[in-house]
Amino acid sequence: MIGEGLTDASHFTRSLRLIRLLLRTEIDQQSIAIRQWLDTIVHACERQIPIEQREAESTRLTNDIRAIRIRANYVQLADEDIETALTTQSLIRLNIRIIRNLWNRSVIFARGKHFTSQTVSAWFGLRKKTIQIEVFDRLFIYVEHQPKPSARQKPNAAKEPPSFYVRLFENIPVADMEMLFPNCAVGMRNLDKCIMFGPAIFAVIGISAVIRASWLALYSCARWQLGIDTAPPDVPGGALAAICGGLVALIIWGYTQFSRYQKMRLKYLKILADMILYRMLDRDTGAAARVLDEASEEESKEAILGYRFLLDGPSTADALDAKIEIWFQAQFQVEIDFEVDDALAKLDRLGIASCSNGVWTAKSPSILIPHLLAQWNALAE
Repeated sequence: MIGEGLTDASHFTRSLRLIRLLLRTEIDQQSIAIRQWLDTIVHACERQIPIEQREAESTRLTNDIRAIRIRANYVQLADEDIETALTTQSLIRLNIRIIRNLWNRSVIFARGKHFTSQTVSAWFGLRKKTIQIEVFDRLFIYVEHQPKPSARQKPNAAKEPPSFYVRLFENIPVADMEMLFPNCAVGMRNLDKCIMFGPAIFAVIGISAVIRASWLALYSCARWQLGIDTAPPDVPGGALAAICGGLVALIIWGYTQFSRYQKMRLKYLKILADMILYRMLDRDTGAAARVLDEASEEESKEAILGYRFLLDGPSTADALDAKIEIWFQAQFQVEIDFEVDDALAKLDRLGIASCSNGVWTAKSPSILIPHLLAQWNALAE
């Protein structure tokens, strides 16, 4: 489709393959650096690497991850956006607590955002309504965090090395983003606590009122045995049986409510697990490799689009940007914001196009192929 209207389509197709190979090589070189720094950080204790060196490597890794995500057209979420997502009521209505003070470093990127309709229950399920929710098409999370401190851990114990949390998700509602972070705990909502523990409180009050007379009788016996009262109390014969029955009832009620609590907690944990597993595209090195592939594709698409439309004739950056966006709208009925500066920078770096007085001119495919082959051979050497 993009080659329509060109007289030298075969040379154009060959030049596009070389452009993709050269840009892919740049991404691969950055990928090797990422893996080396990650290996240094993960095995820092085994190799007895000083803390200062490990911190420096971790900083480089974070910066490199940030750079590769930008090349893949991801946008880093600002702290204000993250706080808004964490404080927004989740659609699943879970109470998620995140221990952010255990995070050493964090890089959170998103790409693509759309709105979708979803039906939710209201008034305890008696009524349903349709709302519009904001959804991230892709969400990449990189967090270097410390493990949760144990209650048995001594205050002066050696600090454990940090863990690395790398995940890539798809179709994540903005309001549910807090479920995806490490060091998060699932808690009960106040409404769930009232529903669960409210009946138990009323049951305790009711049982206590029933056996109140028996408790008073035993209290009188205790006072008489201790010599506080001189006259022996009049204790009904069924007082002890009533107290034992009340205690058994309380124990049964307590066990029942504890079982309900465990079932509800397992229900919430299942919701959390489903949210993470079914929407996770990849993790750890797999997530990094997937985004590296996306970065290579995005870089290639930008360069190819810029080169193709420069072949129609010399153009300024603004005119080229408008031309590509109009072509996308006509061909795919999609509105995009083409990063023309980034595309032209790649064309200039590879020697595909040059600028003179603000006007960009591209080489013809037949002339460009030997130039690209020379760059490829230089990389091989």
